[in-house]
Amino acid sequence: MRQRSVLVIGLIVLSAASLFAQSEDKPRFFIGYSNLQAEGLPDKNDPNNLLSPAFIDRRTTLHGVNGEVTFPIRNFGITGDFSFNRHDQSAGLINGSQSMKTDIMYFVAGPSFHFRNSTRVEPFVRGMAGGARTNFEIASRRDFTSGTLRNEFDVGSTDLAAMVGGGLDVRVNDKLKVRVFQMDYAPIFLGDRAIRVLGNAGAIQTLELEGQRQDHFRFSFGVTF
Repeated sequence: MRQRSVLVIGLIVLSAASLFAQSEDKPRFFIGYSNLQAEGLPDKNDPNNLLSPAFIDRRTTLHGVNGEVTFPIRNFGITGDFSFNRHDQSAGLINGSQSMKTDIMYFVAGPSFHFRNSTRVEPFVRGMAGGARTNFEIASRRDFTSGTLRNEFDVGSTDLAAMVGGGLDVRVNDKLKVRVFQMDYAPIFLGDRAIRVLGNAGAIQTLELEGQRQDHFRFSFGVTF
């Protein structure tokens, strides 16, 4: 799965380099804040999942950073996008503490279209594909008179991902634009996997997880130069 994602991105980058060699425009860069609304695993038995209020309630906010580079060919371009978002959660226990951390990284690329005009406002749309890396970690600490007991569990996977969306840039001068908003639908297509966990009786158990789709949404704003 990881090799397939790398191959897709490599082909897109090679295509971008070929097209960029024919263009006199310089690459454009974006850097800004990223807010990822991440969804948990959907229930495949619920056909109305996307229309249910639970679709909104299941979301977790991950804060982070978003960067991209666009190789323009007139109004069109090839965009490479990377984002990193994290959610930290911790709770105090009577005799210790517990923490959970979720990291999601996107690395995607694809075509984009900018609606250039005589005003300062420049809308854009794009569609991208590539991969996403998801890491989840949980740790707990318990303090006893006989000592400290620590438990940690972490799991990570790299899966195919897509991103479809757009936004609005406002030109400040010939070299700088402010990206007022950017919104992307960013699904991750999870593959089947097996996870080994420690059971209550102290025996190692294997959990089989069926591949599903996570419907994430990403919001960003920042500067383009």
